Amino acid sequence: MNTDIKLEVKNISKTFPGVKALDDVSFRLKKGSVHVLCGENGAGKSTLMKVLDGIYHPDSGEIYIDGEKVQIHSPMDARAHGIAMIFQELSYVPDMTIAENIFMGRWKKKGNAKLDWKGMYEETEKLMQQEGLSYEPHTLLRSLSVADIQLIEILKAVSFDAKILIMDEPTSSISNKEVEFLFRKIEELKNRGVSIIYISQLKWMRFLELLMR
Repeated sequence: MNTDIKLEVKNISKTFPGVKALDDVSFRLKKGSVHVLCGENGAGKSTLMKVLDGIYHPDSGEIYIDGEKVQIHSPMDARAHGIAMIFQELSYVPDMTIAENIFMGRWKKKGNAKLDWKGMYEETEKLMQQEGLSYEPHTLLRSLSVADIQLIEILKAVSFDAKILIMDEPTSSISNKEVEFLFRKIEELKNRGVSIIYISQLKWMRFLELLMR
């Protein structure tokens, strides 16, 4: 068994009515690396990632994490296996705070009833300090830019202790300066051992080649 391989996808196929989206797809993702998927719209990149995130179920094929075969039936299963995904269409609630968005759906509780708001805001602040982000945890997401929100989504993935991070076209709607900042953050995550699958537009390949080294 190759201990450098974090994730292995073997012979994944997926068909929708009238369309074969994935046909016997296989690839490997090394620990602490960036694996880039490039291709035209409709090539099946996002479909494959949604299989890994448990949104779609493959018709055939196998998924291995750290050499062990796993079944991913839902996004909750994916999180339990250390997989987090940042979608091209960012999933957030604009009128909720940064801390509320990070803990949405997995609220911390005090005892059996009350939500531990103090604990969630403190943990959010700690995460932001760890990641070198200067946002205030009570900030509403509607006041942030798209690039800011993408960094908050990365923060959310870090809070899951994700070891595999899937990024679906994160550079599609941000400026070149914001892209370079995002890539520096990806480089930091890679250096900490996080394995990253990056769905990319071809125009960013020169930056991505540096990350893949």
